[in-house]
Amino acid sequence: MRLLEAGRPVRQRPLSVLRSHCIAWIDSVRPAPMKQPGILAVAVLGLIASPAAAQGKASYTPILQSGITAGGASIAYPKTDSAEVTAMVIDIGPGGETGRHMHPYPTFVYVLEGAINVEMDGGVVHSYKAGDSFLEVVKTWHNGKNKGTTRAKVLVVFAGVHGKPNLVRPQ
Repeated sequence: MRLLEAGRPVRQRPLSVLRSHCIAWIDSVRPAPMKQPGILAVAVLGLIASPAAAQGKASYTPILQSGITAGGASIAYPKTDSAEVTAMVIDIGPGGETGRHMHPYPTFVYVLEGAINVEMDGGVVHSYKAGDSFLEVVKTWHNGKNKGTTRAKVLVVFAGVHGKPNLVRPQ
């Protein structure tokens, strides 16, 4: 790596020379000794304690780790140079449904509120409630339904390809 100073290359110097220049510069800008060293200790302690305190304010709850879809098939990511992740929240009213569709790529689903049934061709039905997550079936026709009396909200994350549909409807 070439360093530049005012648009000109800087001559590279041995590390020992650079170290001595740095020490000399630090000595030249160092403030006078503090009369209250306790202030420095409090400042340093604050810098050290802040990250530790912040760590206590976060918790991590695994939602899903799987390589298998709800239909039992292994997932495979699209082979492309233009991968794209799309996330959306789907709001399904009581008695509503997504309509029959399929996904050409892996799709993560997390039920935020309410409950849904996912009915696949062949009659298999999977039921999910708030807090449940799953990998949607790939290249399999299915329909999500809310058979409950309250709204269902579902977070859907597609691992797809830019410019290609994440959801296909029958023609």
